[in-house]
Amino acid sequence: MVDHQWGHCKHCKHFSSPARRPLDNEEAACREPTLAEYELRVFGAAGCNHFELRAGIAASTERPSVSP
Repeated sequence: MVDHQWGHCKHCKHFSSPARRPLDNEEAACREPTLAEYELRVFGAAGCNHFELRAGIAASTERPSVSP
């Protein structure tokens, strides 16, 4: 289920890293079903609106920053 919320790839369940907590500079395949045909390789600091929170990550991790 796509929640259409933007988020970082490193926190997304479709980021194919075997690491429990991937890093910003880690590169991995994006396995999001509608994007899989493009065989995307993305970095953990990248992001998109097909984001789904990875298991074990607190939702507050991807809370948008608030500008003063």
